[in-house]
Amino acid sequence: MRLALISLGGAGSKMISEEARKLFDEVEEIDIRKIEIRVENNDVGVLYNENPLPKFDCVYIRGSFRYALLQRAISFALKDECYVPIAPSAYTIAHDKFLTMIELSKLKVSVPRTYFAATTKQAKRMLEEVNYPVILKIPSGTQGKGVMSADSVSSAKSMLDTLEVFNQPYLIQEFIDTDATDIRAIVAGDEVIACMKRKGKAGEMRSNIHQGGIGIPFEMDYDTERLAIRAAKAVKADICGVDLLEGINKSMVIEVNLSPGLKGITAATKDNVAGKIAKFLFDEARKFKSDSLEAKNLVKDDKIQADKELIVNLDIKAGRIRLPGEITKITRFNSDDEVVLVADKGKLEIKEMGVKKE
Repeated sequence: MRLALISLGGAGSKMISEEARKLFDEVEEIDIRKIEIRVENNDVGVLYNENPLPKFDCVYIRGSFRYALLQRAISFALKDECYVPIAPSAYTIAHDKFLTMIELSKLKVSVPRTYFAATTKQAKRMLEEVNYPVILKIPSGTQGKGVMSADSVSSAKSMLDTLEVFNQPYLIQEFIDTDATDIRAIVAGDEVIACMKRKGKAGEMRSNIHQGGIGIPFEMDYDTERLAIRAAKAVKADICGVDLLEGINKSMVIEVNLSPGLKGITAATKDNVAGKIAKFLFDEARKFKSDSLEAKNLVKDDKIQADKELIVNLDIKAGRIRLPGEITKITRFNSDDEVVLVADKGKLEIKEMGVKKE
């Protein structure tokens, strides 16, 4: 079993690689800045140091929001060849705070009331209509950078002038008073594998550890844990960090992080978080490989056979059924074909429209 960990080489990635070497036969750390994407005809290829990326059983892609498009392209190119824990679209969605809010809302995940303003002029007009205090953010950014709070229209407008240097749209979000405290959960599949409560330093409304906050171990209640897992599924990430606020009546999700730091939560919980992530990657990669081999063995020599039955585990992500690639080979469906779906409990039939050509 071979793992490729594509990242900027940060501390968290190093920790995962070290733990993964205890499980995988081979672990290769790959600098995302040395990755290139080649699109030719119907093929999307991944190059590393100007050569085709070798075959791996699992590819885990981490790194800054600045590489979101590249991360999405890598995930798209490799998702059918090996286990990739984060879907291509997740790199666009989770790296943008407003798109994240939209996807979370689709799955009825509780979020603070949020407004989007494309320009400074539009944002200043909105500030005349909202209740105070408010949080001002830019859509992209990590570690609490580009986040400010304002308790009046005048102070908010002044802060907008400061944020204008980022040359990005603005998010205006209702303020949830948690005394500069939030919850960071690390999700892997259907489980929260680590959780801490973060407390901001005196006079600081941001609880991020990179901004001087401290982390303490925290045990989530059942509802909050399920909320974190639903947030991960909303953005289609099997592994991620989820930040939540504890409200008076219910918890809310404020952010999903595809490349969460591990040093702070490891120190706070005294738990081997990197080891748990490595174990999850190994188990899922082995399952992906086993399922792929089983499906391929049922289609001999790539010959199309009528009424062919494939026995596979159903792959459902974010409420959507994903069929194996072998199904496409057997049916010879194309992406622009019009089909009829006949669905019932425990049964799904897909067939061509059957429109006769004159």
